[in-house]
Amino acid sequence: MTVSTAPGQQRVLGLPDPGEKVPGLAGPTAALYVGTLALFVAEVYGVLAGGWTPWLTIPMGAAVTFLMFSVLHEATHHAISTDTRLNNLFGHLSQPFVATYTTFPMIKFIHIEHHRNTNEPKSVDPDSWTSEGPWWQLPFRWMSIDLWYLVFYLRRIFERPKSESVPTVLAFATVMGTFGWLFTTSYAGELATFLIGQRIGLGILAWWFDYLPHHGLTATQRDDKYQATRVRVGGEAWLTPLFVYQNYHLIHHLHPSIPFYRYVRAWRRNEQAYLDRNAAISTWFGRSLTPSEYRTWRRITEDLRATPDRAGAQRPLFHALRVRSVAPLTSESSVVTFDVPADLAHEYRYVQGQHITLRAIIDGEEVRRSYSITAPVSEGTLRVAVKQIEGGRFSTYVNNQLQAGDILDVMSPTGRFHTALEPAAKRTYAAVAAGSGITAILSNITTTLETEPESSFTLVYGNRTSDSTMFWAELHELGDRLTVHHVLSREPGAAHSGRITADLVRELVPQDVDAWFLCGPQQLVESLSAALPGRVLTEVFHTEQAHVDLAIDVESQVTVALDGVESTFELRSSGDTILDAALQQGLEPPYSCAGGACGTCRAKVLLGKAVMDQNHALDNDEVATGYVLTCQAHPVTEELRLDYDA
Repeated sequence: MTVSTAPGQQRVLGLPDPGEKVPGLAGPTAALYVGTLALFVAEVYGVLAGGWTPWLTIPMGAAVTFLMFSVLHEATHHAISTDTRLNNLFGHLSQPFVATYTTFPMIKFIHIEHHRNTNEPKSVDPDSWTSEGPWWQLPFRWMSIDLWYLVFYLRRIFERPKSESVPTVLAFATVMGTFGWLFTTSYAGELATFLIGQRIGLGILAWWFDYLPHHGLTATQRDDKYQATRVRVGGEAWLTPLFVYQNYHLIHHLHPSIPFYRYVRAWRRNEQAYLDRNAAISTWFGRSLTPSEYRTWRRITEDLRATPDRAGAQRPLFHALRVRSVAPLTSESSVVTFDVPADLAHEYRYVQGQHITLRAIIDGEEVRRSYSITAPVSEGTLRVAVKQIEGGRFSTYVNNQLQAGDILDVMSPTGRFHTALEPAAKRTYAAVAAGSGITAILSNITTTLETEPESSFTLVYGNRTSDSTMFWAELHELGDRLTVHHVLSREPGAAHSGRITADLVRELVPQDVDAWFLCGPQQLVESLSAALPGRVLTEVFHTEQAHVDLAIDVESQVTVALDGVESTFELRSSGDTILDAALQQGLEPPYSCAGGACGTCRAKVLLGKAVMDQNHALDNDEVATGYVLTCQAHPVTEELRLDYDA
């Protein structure tokens, strides 16, 4: 497959982080070895002493070969243990059950050649033997894959180190001699039973591990690693365990050291990143799927309900959505609801507390603004509330001009202003909202009260007057597990007048709180964050511009990865932010507020270092992991690499 990119751009060589590491000992793999060894012992008993029918013992032998290859395969990629000796021990112990007359080092060499040269001719990629030739030859090719491996190895035997080739030749001679002698004894029939089972097992291996993942794909590993191996979906409840997770063989080729039982988890974690890179996918019965078709198929066949982890893993994208309705909420705010087409529903699944970015051309200029989703997760409705801001171009447009039936560009949901919920939990939550800050908190309140029936919420809500208070009626209809304290700055006779302070919050919420939610102007949020105990989650608006006084000023070569393509440009530490520089290069990275508040422009630093002017969206763990807000970030090393897709 040929990929065209603009000058200065190249295809990304890096991979999405699978989030999986080689364990100290892969317990399921070790258990698979022990279980398969027990199956082999049963087979031996059945053949030599039990008098079991070959109709039973031969399939048992085929299963032993297939399952032991899974252990051998894991050892080949150092996926069983971080201890090399222990890992290799499993390789040596499993290899005789697969191809008795070879050695583990020989199998390892041949298999790595397959990974290096996937889909090249069989003279370079040994596993291409299983796909070449007319259709009627294929079963015979699958059953003779080990024989081709011998030919492949013999052509290179003098190039291999003697520490590998000499033991391999000795093992082959010893095993062949032993087999020859056994065939002259009374055990010829028993040996034939074992070898027939092994031969059938090898045929199934070649079909499932080699042919199905690669046949019909013309891209090589060097051309496009995402199109050189496929994922096979459908019937996964039985296919995945039956074939030891190799229906997700693409994950194995992208991340060979991941243990087989973690393939599905790695796929789910980075599903959108793989789809954005045009991963090769087919159904279990062989129909190829485009990424768009896969998304539709997956929605039909499974419930992919968004979770906080999943929601945060997808790079946000704009889609044109139709406005379903624009309804007044107060005299100075409106509620906007969007229609989401069925084929985009998965893109707009959200978690409580997330926001969307709206984009429109106003007076000939592109304008973007972020607004929090106000509907509970259970409702699944894409609905935001927009308060009129004096002089605000977008809020004026929404409240005075936007109508039902209009089309707006809407970015898929982003944000991490939420906690993980557990139906059995009994927790105490508290929130402080000022003005339109309630929009970021409302979905947290409604979703939490629905999901955790034993939990309670207290809200301290600041506004000018009761008439200007957004969602007044909706809040008071949520029941007695929500306590609302209104703080009104311009309404005489209010129970709580003036402005929200830390002392007032401590007075209104005297009990211990499991998590605080704060949303409002920057000064309010920062003062309360410093004063309140425990876990505090924050969202800010009306952020003040700041700039870090950099002690150094270097000319940095900045490389950003976006949608699977890398672009490189020069940028000084004292110059524009990384986001501004990327936009000037003609790139289209995601962004919204450009003030460090929404987190839409988040990217991960892979190499080098960047510093931020301000940060109101990333938590300490995200910063420690390497994430930055590119609208606030400046390079401070001579080379900087960032990934918007991470």
